[in-house]
Amino acid sequence: MVEPLTEAWIEAMDAAASTHDGLLAATADMALVIEYRIVDGGTWHVRLEGGTARVVSGPADEPDLSFTTGAATATAIADGTLDPLRAVIDGDVLVSGDPRVLVDHRAVLDGLGDVFAAARYS
Repeated sequence: MVEPLTEAWIEAMDAAASTHDGLLAATADMALVIEYRIVDGGTWHVRLEGGTARVVSGPADEPDLSFTTGAATATAIADGTLDPLRAVIDGDVLVSGDPRVLVDHRAVLDGLGDVFAAARYS
């Protein structure tokens, strides 16, 4: 198991997303970039577009949506002990951009969560 929020973790998430046939098929007709910023740590982004799914270290040029939080909250979300929606509702995660993209692409994002969950425990 890879330690959450490290470069190795980002690489593991990228490997899981970029090779998952179901996820790749689901992204064929979409373009979405979501950025994750850790105020006391790193930044990475998820790029879903045209049949590709990538998790990339560093900031996105023009994310559709950004989430910003501290390392403790990000770690709890990454290891599955904190529900991301609960963290947003409680104000532990700040959201920038149009959150409607989450609703518009809910099925794909749910699938992405499943891909990441499987990678966490492999």
